[in-house]
Amino acid sequence: LNFTYYTLPTTKSIVSMLRKTPIDFYFVVKLPGKITHEAWRDGDIEDCANDFLRAIQPMRDEGRLKLLLAQFPYSFKFSRKNVEYIEMIQDHFKDLDIAVEYRHRSWLREEVFEFMKERSITYVTVDEPPIGDLFPYYPYHTTAKAYYRFHGRNKRWFEAEGGERYDYLYSKEELEKFAGDVKKSMKEVEEVFVFFNNCHKGSAVTNALDFSKMLREG
Repeated sequence: LNFTYYTLPTTKSIVSMLRKTPIDFYFVVKLPGKITHEAWRDGDIEDCANDFLRAIQPMRDEGRLKLLLAQFPYSFKFSRKNVEYIEMIQDHFKDLDIAVEYRHRSWLREEVFEFMKERSITYVTVDEPPIGDLFPYYPYHTTAKAYYRFHGRNKRWFEAEGGERYDYLYSKEELEKFAGDVKKSMKEVEEVFVFFNNCHKGSAVTNALDFSKMLREG
């Protein structure tokens, strides 16, 4: 669920989703932007986190919540203080599995991977434009879960407004490269999650359907 980044969900909306989906349909829920994009500057997440937890409780009760996604902004760079902030978030959601997505390449270092392994935090492999100091595509896993998130490679990433940042349709060759990495992960971990976030003009749906076919065809 991506809308939870923009606005806190209500218990009613969560229950409605549960009723409209099969019992074997599971969810990954994105943490509110107030937690990942604002509160890291002052560390005050208590009220927002508690409201969020109350809202998603029905999903937890039914055992259909797989992960919480904490996607941090480009301005969130590697530092001891920011590592401690990630620890604080995990401690607050202590009985739930957390996946962390970095946008700044300063996080691409062995000590970060070791920290995530020690804390059982799932690393998110991202694909985004190879420009500036954006985090590069680096397939890896730190838990028994592998998580891939494909944003597209729009070179106007920093200038584009709103959804235009994700205006990109992956080519067959690009998808085949991803498919090879995902298939490798499927042999190495227990669960693999793949999300296309190049949502402008429906590109995510087109790529996801083609990608699913590639995986099925071996």
